[in-house]
Amino acid sequence: MRKRLFSVALIFVLPFAAAACGNYNISEENPPPQNAEEDPFAGSEEDGGLGFLSHGEANPARADDQSVLPYEYNGGEFVLDYHFLSEGKLDSIGFLLFLDGKPQAYKVNDAGAEYEYLHCFRISEKQEENFSFVFTPDTGKKGDTLNMTVMSITRPDFRPDMKGTSSYGWYHQSLERVLKLHFNEDAPDSGIVYGETENIFRNVGISEEKVTFSFIENELAEAGWSSVTMDTLDDGIYPTIFYDGELVYDNIDLTGKDTLAMRYTLCGTAGARYRISFFLDHRPIALDEEYSYDVTLSKGNMWVIEAAIDTARLDGYHTFYAVAVAADDNSITNKSASILLYRPG
Repeated sequence: MRKRLFSVALIFVLPFAAAACGNYNISEENPPPQNAEEDPFAGSEEDGGLGFLSHGEANPARADDQSVLPYEYNGGEFVLDYHFLSEGKLDSIGFLLFLDGKPQAYKVNDAGAEYEYLHCFRISEKQEENFSFVFTPDTGKKGDTLNMTVMSITRPDFRPDMKGTSSYGWYHQSLERVLKLHFNEDAPDSGIVYGETENIFRNVGISEEKVTFSFIENELAEAGWSSVTMDTLDDGIYPTIFYDGELVYDNIDLTGKDTLAMRYTLCGTAGARYRISFFLDHRPIALDEEYSYDVTLSKGNMWVIEAAIDTARLDGYHTFYAVAVAADDNSITNKSASILLYRPG
């Protein structure tokens, strides 16, 4: 696999460095942009501009072995105190929040603020900040203990302009921290939608299919999983995403397209449970009134999600990506490469 677990602060050899407290994984599945000259981080290594990022819970309750105890939900809004430390030329950092793999809209610090799915912090070359996620869980029953996943995204406000830049380069890298939330009360069942969402999908289809040799030798290999075989399929988690049948790392010009076909697949370790969400400009896209698909992988099978993106709803420039959030303790969360969907003015 090309994802690795890290348990200590780390600076690595890419032109962007990220690290975190606890058992974090750093996404490395996003290849460098196809045009290196347009990499937003090009030259930063030569300038000594490596970045560093750590984030995690602030002052949690701990067990005797110093592990973080589950947080307790007692109804109403929940407050998670958090912090981050950054150094280098990151410029900004944003956070997505998931509960049991489902995107959660939240406020920052102030209960009277607006709900949003990603809050962007502008940061200096060296900055340490404490803040609070304030949110009302939209899932969870009394007695449940669910994963609460905080995912950072570097420079989330960056978007290529198709003049000086055409890809996201090493921006939009992700790093997550997983905590536990125990429910002493049911989450509200009010039907209220918090935060703005998007609705650009048509003809959504989800199915579980057999993994074939052809799929392994073609789609998986093209997506970078060239060493996977039918015998080793159970050893890891392997996502792919194709647009109109092609692998894209940077941008798609929507001119002349009424729709754009998106095909997402996930296969690998049997029993691994995921929720899969798609985002447009860091807001979840509605999937038949839901914002994520719940899937459990089974041996020799893959989940396939297909949808037609309605390009009539996409004037201008937009960021699109998929996130598969592990809903259990033994799997790795994955964010796809951010791509630009645009229609030249």
